[in-house]
Amino acid sequence: MSNNFDEVLVLEESFYGDGYKQGFADGVSAGQVEGRTFGLEKGFEKYVESSRLHGKSLVWANRLSSLQAAGRVSSENTGTSPDQVTPVAPPAQKTSVMPSLTDNARLAKHVKVLYALAESESLSTENTEDAVSDFDDRLRRAQAKAKIIERMVGEQKGTGDDAEKNPNSKNGSIEDINVPSARH
Repeated sequence: MSNNFDEVLVLEESFYGDGYKQGFADGVSAGQVEGRTFGLEKGFEKYVESSRLHGKSLVWANRLSSLQAAGRVSSENTGTSPDQVTPVAPPAQKTSVMPSLTDNARLAKHVKVLYALAESESLSTENTEDAVSDFDDRLRRAQAKAKIIERMVGEQKGTGDDAEKNPNSKNGSIEDINVPSARH
């Protein structure tokens, strides 16, 4: 009788070992898929934020007459300059015109730095520790610079959460412009 119990115990240990190995392999595979999906989601969110900040820098640069006259945003002359961005409205629709900002050398400098930090052509999309760290650092600096500019021009909104909660609120922010009237 004890021989039967030994066989059952060995069989139980064998099933446990096989189950553990299979579960471990499945967990590694699922973890890699989940990690890749999570990484893609976070990377996309960061890139969207960087693009949003870049768009704000272009709008602010176009609202500053000193930068319009200079015809460039960045002293490094990278990316798209504000004079190359000309919004085209459909002929039958009324367009919204953003008010010009007062010429201020400090404000112009902040806009140039924001533009340089957020423009996507010089951002690395490599999946290395250094590239990700550089991207995150530039994004944090660009967010801080955008907050400074928002305070200087009187736009206290930030991320647009207020507009999502109340779409009829118009507080003079560049995000209040009528997006559906823009033509791509």
